[in-house]
Amino acid sequence: MAEYLLIVALDRPQVYEYLRRVFSSDKPIQVLLDRRRGERRQRNEPRAPERRRGQRRSGAGRHPRSDWFVFVRPPAG
Repeated sequence: MAEYLLIVALDRPQVYEYLRRVFSSDKPIQVLLDRRRGERRQRNEPRAPERRRGQRRSGAGRHPRSDWFVFVRPPAG
């Protein structure tokens, strides 16, 4: 399993190909193309105000990122 993931935005296939070539021999880093196509949780009806505080997604928000890619360390497991 890779120690780090480099996840590239879906609309940046050239960046994905470039980074895949650059890191092809670097086993601790795995380059992936982000397959998400938008927010998963969507509702048409009104919602109650959010009771939780802070960001619920733990990984990408704490790491340096750009509009093209995000570099994360997957949870140990």
